[in-house]
Amino acid sequence: MQKRELYVVESDHLVRSRRFCPRCGPGVFLAEHENRFTCGRCHYSETKKVTEKKPESQPSTPKGKPKANKEK
Repeated sequence: MQKRELYVVESDHLVRSRRFCPRCGPGVFLAEHENRFTCGRCHYSETKKVTEKKPESQPSTPKGKPKANKEK
């Protein structure tokens, strides 16, 4: 990735599109992966919060042990 891709021009101002590493400080951006942010310099990582969506067509199942089927 080129450095020019890390900034966006909005109304005559440069805006950073990525976050800086909290350990390394300004100038070192965090890489954005599918489930985490990582720093290539100090290997700092943060996980992204995942929100699971239940499909509307399937009813929700109760949590816990499944009931065993009793045969007669």
